Amino acid sequence: MNIIVRYYVKSTLLHVLVISVGFAMVMGTFEVIDKLDKIVKFSPSFNDMARFWAFVTPKYFKYLLPMSILMATLMVFGQASRYNELIAYKAAGGRLKKLFIPFIVIAIMLSAVDFSVDEYVSSRFNLEANNLLYKIKNKRNRLLYKTADIWFMEKKNMIVNANFYVPDQKTLYFVTVFITKENAITEIIKGRVCQWDGAQWVIKDGVRYGTEKLTTGSFSSIPLGEFTAIDVYEENELIADEMPFSELYKYNKRLKAAGYNNQKSLVDMYAKLAYPFTCLVMMLLGIAISSRFKMGSGLINAGIAIVISLLYWIAYAMAISFGYSGMFGPLFAPLIIPIMFAAAGFIMYKEMPE
Repeated sequence: MNIIVRYYVKSTLLHVLVISVGFAMVMGTFEVIDKLDKIVKFSPSFNDMARFWAFVTPKYFKYLLPMSILMATLMVFGQASRYNELIAYKAAGGRLKKLFIPFIVIAIMLSAVDFSVDEYVSSRFNLEANNLLYKIKNKRNRLLYKTADIWFMEKKNMIVNANFYVPDQKTLYFVTVFITKENAITEIIKGRVCQWDGAQWVIKDGVRYGTEKLTTGSFSSIPLGEFTAIDVYEENELIADEMPFSELYKYNKRLKAAGYNNQKSLVDMYAKLAYPFTCLVMMLLGIAISSRFKMGSGLINAGIAIVISLLYWIAYAMAISFGYSGMFGPLFAPLIIPIMFAAAGFIMYKEMPE
């Protein structure tokens, strides 16, 4: 890698790091402020709010990394175009396509970084953020654990285990309820489904076992009261936000095995694979634009990056919405916009004037 390429790579990566981390911190602060008016009546401590900010910031890094790549590319190569550095490079015998090949490789690597942030950091931190909000509001831990299935302690005398939960249907499937008394299990209730009827959760079509007198009996329905531990899912928090791709894949696999096909959950799963490639899309667009046009100042280039990113996100959100509604297939919905923008960027890159 010659000295010119090293200089541009170093400058671009530095811009990407500063812009993505800076914007993520700002957006995390905005979310704290947005939540503050809803939880201030519960008197959260400064430490709790600082932890919440730390938990929600990584998800904004994941979402904003592609825009940061576009902005960094336009700023670095926009300045190079503005001061005729690219013309001088071509005059010295350099070829722009060859110059930009390392940046395509870097974009692919950053796509992997974006996916890894969601898989190993963002999703798990979102779960911690939701748990913290629940603790602030209810003054106790949510006590909801997602291992191979879901466990939570709803009351001191009730432990609930469910195979999986479908928030859109407000239904828990293959449920076992353990009723305890003085640290001993006195009754076990097993049912195929447990649904919210508008007032309380009701377990249906199952068997109840009395462990004290060793009794067994079937039932059609038993009211269980409220399950506040899973209320966080009803507060505009998507189950996909708390689950990395690997867990969401297993979740959908189990849904399918049980005979259910949740369109929204499938779209969310494929979106976790498709969105990171936005990093490559934005790099292609940034390279193509800055090499073709005489760019302006840094602020103008940043503004262009924001406009392009907004147009991309609006189109992407519409495609995802069509996927949720069933108008698009679950795989097609999150892929169509990245493919269209990538095709446009690739064509512009291929026809780049040398």
